[in-house]
Amino acid sequence: MTTRTAVQLPLRPPRGAKYTFHGFIERRLAANLEQWLLVAPQANPAMLDMFRDRDRLPRRDLVPWAGEFAGKYLTSAVLAYRLDPDPRLRAQLDSFVDALIGGQDEDGYLGPFPRHERLTGRTADGKGALWDLWGHYHAILGLLLWYRQVGYRPALDAARRAADHICRRFLDSAERVIDAGAEEMNMAISHGLCLLYQETGEERYLRLVREIERDWQTPPAGDYVRTALAGTPFHATPKPRWESLHDVQAILSLYEITGKEEYRRAFEQVWRSIRGDEHQGDRHNTGGFTSGEKATGNPYDAGAIETCCTVAWMALSVDMLRLTGDPTVADELELSTLNATLGAQNATGRWWTYDTPMDGVRKASAHDIVFQAREGSPELNCCSVNGPRSLGMLSEWAVMQADEGPVVNYYGACSITVGLPGGERVRLTQTTRYPLEGRIELRVELARPETFTLRLRVPAWSRETSARLNGEPLPPPQAGTYLALQRAWRDGDVVTLDLDMAVRAWLGAREAEGKVSLYRGPLLLAYDRRHNAMDPDDLPTVDPEALDLTPVAWTGPAPAPWLLVRATAADGRDLYLCDFASAGATGSPYRTWLSLQR
Repeated sequence: MTTRTAVQLPLRPPRGAKYTFHGFIERRLAANLEQWLLVAPQANPAMLDMFRDRDRLPRRDLVPWAGEFAGKYLTSAVLAYRLDPDPRLRAQLDSFVDALIGGQDEDGYLGPFPRHERLTGRTADGKGALWDLWGHYHAILGLLLWYRQVGYRPALDAARRAADHICRRFLDSAERVIDAGAEEMNMAISHGLCLLYQETGEERYLRLVREIERDWQTPPAGDYVRTALAGTPFHATPKPRWESLHDVQAILSLYEITGKEEYRRAFEQVWRSIRGDEHQGDRHNTGGFTSGEKATGNPYDAGAIETCCTVAWMALSVDMLRLTGDPTVADELELSTLNATLGAQNATGRWWTYDTPMDGVRKASAHDIVFQAREGSPELNCCSVNGPRSLGMLSEWAVMQADEGPVVNYYGACSITVGLPGGERVRLTQTTRYPLEGRIELRVELARPETFTLRLRVPAWSRETSARLNGEPLPPPQAGTYLALQRAWRDGDVVTLDLDMAVRAWLGAREAEGKVSLYRGPLLLAYDRRHNAMDPDDLPTVDPEALDLTPVAWTGPAPAPWLLVRATAADGRDLYLCDFASAGATGSPYRTWLSLQR
């Protein structure tokens, strides 16, 4: 990783880690690989061809954000490759990257639009702006990730040529990035330029970011820093759409680069105002973000919870975790991953949702936003290429590195090998049925004894947690902290955690007044008509204080729920609840806001 920073953040994604996942997550990762990442470019060849024939006639009928598809796919695939370096995916990525670079113009332009529309073009009806700089941002991000993953220099060179092209157009020019329109989208190029500056030290990239930063203050741009420093909630800022979160990521990069505290404060304010609490904010009970593609300040708002919005929220949360080292941020990533992410992914891996509602049905994004499909790209839309990134982000937060040793944030059956401060490597193997059960046994595997600090996340929702080291009890760890164990570790040492899996309730308000959401550990529970005799409009009330959940073995046809529990409702009827990720898998209606017994 680059050293062109003034500040080193407390936590870092691991370099060169090795991952093996088991169980439900393993199956979802495999489905993502086999049914999407390995086949999407072949099934949707226009994803790359649109770059090569941009100046041909007749011109393609493209959506304004068409240039994002290749970059989003590449980012998702690189993160997946970190988790599973499958040789087939490596060959696919080698070919894909070369084809993307092959579609770059000699002047560095890396978009799908004809010469007269590049970077500042308008839509065919003249009413909107093309999201061309936004597409360049995603292409630069994907290319830079691939370079960092495998050291392929042409990928970095292509990203630099694209950035140089943008600098020639806008840096020290009468024409500014804000002139491109679609401000929250196109000005997100600031994050890509920050990352390239950190990688290369090229001053003109940072200079252009400074110009964009000044223009953030110019209406109708987002004014992200000043509004955050003033304590303005994100939903009340000029640009509360989800794409702005990638601009906000640039604020954290500026903090890393400069060390200026106002950037840190601004970034944290944005994140915390979105997270909110049970009365306000924009993180829903599912771990999903936004209502109708923008922040509203209302976690009960029933507007569409777009998959791309949740992906951006998770990317912002990874940055927040790097910045603060706060384990409650990892709680948020777990909530989003196990509920919103897995709920958005069809179990086969063939499709992702656009909207994953709190109450409703699951529909493929191709149903909700089919207008994005085109000749040669029948499956492409913003969410189909971006949703897989949310799974790949496990590589960025599951286990992280601190100066003193590894930090374990993800729980589930797996083995993860990471580096230690002294240069040796440790394999951390979890034996557990979590999140179905609360016991986690983590075995430390070492070639020789090593002294380091191992940190284990204690979820804020686990009110009573017990811990043991090699069978000997440890002082009970506090909820919402890391259990930090500094010692001379030996091969075969075992840490055991027992997390409190008691049912938790979120009492609703506003649109969810008189209702309640229930959680068992990190899993949101849902009524699914498939598992119940009563229909959605005939649901009984529930009393969370008197609710006793009994796990039930699934004996029906596929797909099987991850978790199925039986409860006795207030009227004595049996109510079956499943995990949110499995709810609505057959197209049946589901509910996560249940009627509350008063």
